Amino acid sequence: MVEKTAIDLHRVTAILVVHDGALWLPEVVASIASQSRSVDQIIAIDTGSIDASAKLLKGAKIPTLSAPRDAGFGSAIQLGVEKLPASVSAAHEWLWILHDDCAPTPTALEKLLEAVIERPQVVMAGPKLLGWHDRTHLLEVGVSIAGNGARWTGLEKNEYDQGQRDGVTDVLSVSTAGVLIRRDVFEELGGFDPELALFRDDVDFGWRARVAGHAVIVVSDAVAFHAQASATERRTIDVGGALLHRPLLLDRRNAAYVLLANSSWWLLPWLSIQLLGSAIGRALVYLVAKLPGYASDELLAVATLLIRPGAILNARKNRKKTRMISPRVVASYIPPRWSQLRLSLSNIAESIRERLLPTDAEPTPSSIELNEDEDLLVPISTAKWSSLLRKPQLVATIAILFFTIVWSRNRLGSLVGGALPATPESAMDLWRSYLESWHQVGMGSTIASPTWVALIAALSTILFGKSALFISLFFLMAPLLMVITS
Repeated sequence: MVEKTAIDLHRVTAILVVHDGALWLPEVVASIASQSRSVDQIIAIDTGSIDASAKLLKGAKIPTLSAPRDAGFGSAIQLGVEKLPASVSAAHEWLWILHDDCAPTPTALEKLLEAVIERPQVVMAGPKLLGWHDRTHLLEVGVSIAGNGARWTGLEKNEYDQGQRDGVTDVLSVSTAGVLIRRDVFEELGGFDPELALFRDDVDFGWRARVAGHAVIVVSDAVAFHAQASATERRTIDVGGALLHRPLLLDRRNAAYVLLANSSWWLLPWLSIQLLGSAIGRALVYLVAKLPGYASDELLAVATLLIRPGAILNARKNRKKTRMISPRVVASYIPPRWSQLRLSLSNIAESIRERLLPTDAEPTPSSIELNEDEDLLVPISTAKWSSLLRKPQLVATIAILFFTIVWSRNRLGSLVGGALPATPESAMDLWRSYLESWHQVGMGSTIASPTWVALIAALSTILFGKSALFISLFFLMAPLLMVITS
């Protein structure tokens, strides 16, 4: 247990970045004011908010600096740091970085300070993040990045917080929401990369801190509730460089940047191929859906970094100045491929289970003061796959499938006749029909083929190009699909 006198030796400056955050600010400001270990100084940076954020900050008597509306998160933090007085004791001065949609619990700062005091090598510590509305929903306990650029938390989908991830854990990085960073290291590393105006700046900074020889931890006793307003598009993305104000595209571009700027040089060719391949795959999906604008954005998000590598080269040059150990030190924090595959399959299975076995559990009410016995009041879903056998829907589904097969036994094969058009011989014929600019219909037509033609072609391709087989299976499964989706 760290003594209070040891905690008081450290000076903490809270830096609150605000961007149209009036919806969450009242609770955030109240949570900062209710800390068991008060901050020594607080400063807010308002990035051109057009709602009531500025009035709320003024009413709370929080010193506020103004920044352009398109200013990035890192630029806003840098503006706040530059306005601080010169550091007196480098090892005892900390920056507590807060989002306008992140409310820490009353003991969050105290627990973070206790953890870093006991571990002098730690320069970056973050809290356990829970959902803003459902406060039993575990969002993050540390964060990493996968080889394809995906943000990696290692958590199951909608994972319920029962203390299973608790403890002080070494991680690659933590979210910038509620992170505590030692000021001298922050300035030594140059702060957050200005190329990462929003998203992935946390992973990048944690990576740089790691290769500079420092430690990064997550402290589960420190808890914060995060609304993730930008990532979930509950507010517009106005930072410079945000393609079409779409957070996912900005996130993908920045993910590629982080990997290419920080990885070992001999991995760059493989990473470039992997990132570009993933972008091409997503672009093809958009093209099939006849959304060429989205497809081009997917390619541009990665291609601009590869075609004009100046930003990557400059970033690698700057990182070399502060790198003390090999980038391979972060290898143990990068998730292996089998873990990514396992979690993806688990999330798919969970989505199916939620569809078949919906739960009536109510989210935990939103409040700063949570009852310590709150977990006992929140019902935990205990539904199992075996419970499907006791559901009338399953009996009805089996009955419908059985009678469909019996009554349609003479229709197995190619479905033709009446008003039905002839089934194409193969998936290639469907693809050709979809891609042709001129269609032999009536006197001819230049109207684009409907999207369902490409969908049938793609699904027929999975069945080795047998379009007749797919249509027959779809005919037989139609009643079952109707029951499932109703």
